[in-house]
Amino acid sequence: MSDCDKPLLDKVIENRNCIGCGACAFAFPEQFAMRAIHGSWQAQLLPAAATEPDTAPETICPHSGAGLDETEIGARLYPQAKKDPRLGRYRSTLVGHVEEGGFRAGGSSGGMITWLLADLLERGEVDGVVHVRPAMHRDDGLLFEYAISTTVEQVQEGAKSRYYPIEMSGVLKLVNEGDKRFAFVGIPCFVKAVRQLQFAGLLRKDAARICVGLVCGHLKSKYFGEYLAWQAGVAEEEIETLDFRHKLADRPASQYGFAVSQRGKDTPLVRPMQDLNGKDWGEGLFKNPACEFCDDVFAECADISVGDAWLPRHVDDPAGTNVVVIRDEVTATLVQAAIEDGRLSFEEASCDTLALSQAAGLRHRRAGLSHRLARRIEKGIWAPRKRVEPALAKSPRRRLVYDYRLQIAETGAAQFEAAKAAGDVRLFEQAMAGLLQDYRRTVRDNLPLRLAKKAWRFGRKLLHAALP
Repeated sequence: MSDCDKPLLDKVIENRNCIGCGACAFAFPEQFAMRAIHGSWQAQLLPAAATEPDTAPETICPHSGAGLDETEIGARLYPQAKKDPRLGRYRSTLVGHVEEGGFRAGGSSGGMITWLLADLLERGEVDGVVHVRPAMHRDDGLLFEYAISTTVEQVQEGAKSRYYPIEMSGVLKLVNEGDKRFAFVGIPCFVKAVRQLQFAGLLRKDAARICVGLVCGHLKSKYFGEYLAWQAGVAEEEIETLDFRHKLADRPASQYGFAVSQRGKDTPLVRPMQDLNGKDWGEGLFKNPACEFCDDVFAECADISVGDAWLPRHVDDPAGTNVVVIRDEVTATLVQAAIEDGRLSFEEASCDTLALSQAAGLRHRRAGLSHRLARRIEKGIWAPRKRVEPALAKSPRRRLVYDYRLQIAETGAAQFEAAKAAGDVRLFEQAMAGLLQDYRRTVRDNLPLRLAKKAWRFGRKLLHAALP
């Protein structure tokens, strides 16, 4: 069967556009199940069901291109909000951090997400929180999973970013029962899938009454954490848990540490990320290949989106700072009251300022995505409908950068898996060395690009001296 004749979700899975969110397995358990492959979750098609579902499964999948896109979802959810092509719909855009309690110290950056979830619980706006926490008693050895928190203490256990694969089919089944109200936390594509499920009547509105989105670079394979731990001298079987965003008090916020806790030992091993292979987020080692075909950075389908303030005015503060996009009335009212009470220290910031905080990600998800779509069409490979038009990058060197990044994403996890099977992780480094050297040389040797980056950074500093 040619690619053109295959069902759409077959194309999504076979071309590695499945992010492994689990929405299809939750909504259509007779047709889909979740399986682990190359250290990530992926949907698996089951033998044909006896009856066809009323809702087409491809309209639920966030990466199929068949359902509503993020712009259409935002317009439906927040028709009165203002629009920005980079941030989506918005009521207000903020930069700052949490003053109250130890939320800032315990978070990846400014502490905003954990504070917000705790406040929603304490005010009775929700009965529970659906978010990622350290896993409990899993047979598959995975370290993190979606779970339900009903206390502030449980919410705080889920603080910090988890650069780790998770899926939500099981937890969505739990929250879809009964009549309790939940806040849902997820990366952009997971929030998009939740919205599609709600629109289709497959998920209760109160099962995700408030959606909190994470500003996203990309999702990692579980091998990312294992590789970092191996560099710190800790084998996979010795890992108790991982902290991907360990704050280092003597370094800027962007130079955070990686901490690995070992079984039977009280003190975690901490290594600066700057000293580890895998530190370059643009390089994309162990990136889920589906992320290469996403155009949503600011979680445009969420009621409120929170990310890191990678901005000159804030990046040197090791305590961390957040950028925030607010889209709905409930979170807008709650946040404004907390600012007036002094529990939050936030100030209004322009859309340009927030976009600058994620400039590299936006460039890769818009201009880079346009190039990758064109490459697929050029090769006769199925490509999803996106909000950018397919077009090869104009610069030959920029084309190489985007092509190398996709190759790194598509090959890294499988090479690591093979090295593990052979009992020597060094084989992974040997297998990837040529590709990584080619990529780094292309980026490093691009003198015009380096000069442009310097000019851009200087211009950004000038802009932030004038903007709030």
